[in-house]
Amino acid sequence: TMRRNCIKPELMEALQMLKFSVKAGRGLDFTAGTSKKAEVMRMELAATDQTLIPEDKTAFIAHLMS
Repeated sequence: TMRRNCIKPELMEALQMLKFSVKAGRGLDFTAGTSKKAEVMRMELAATDQTLIPEDKTAFIAHLMS
């Protein structure tokens, strides 16, 4: 149909692979490849990044622009 013709080939391939996985009984696992350790490390890194934000944001922006 015309609607199907609008889907890019890359998206169509991804949808077909997803459909095959679901039909094969594997289902979807959005947490595959994530571990508690990896999540803790990501959160610690995000907390560290937040502490690196300077208090004087105007001076920081001026420094970046120079």
